[in-house]
Amino acid sequence: MPQDDLTMSAQLLLESVEEENADLHEAWEQLERILNTMRAEGLQPPEDLLKLEERMKADFAAASKNA
Repeated sequence: MPQDDLTMSAQLLLESVEEENADLHEAWEQLERILNTMRAEGLQPPEDLLKLEERMKADFAAASKNA
């Protein structure tokens, strides 16, 4: 997949996460797909997506501990 398409997908993902009614688990899965595709194609993922990935990992880990 071309980098421009991946970048656009990432932008749309970030916009959807900003919405209050966003399904964060679906956003997480989509983020993982985008990042895995970028890595597989030898592209360096944008820093903001890497930070979002780490933040979501931490949030989901904390939520699962509290459940």
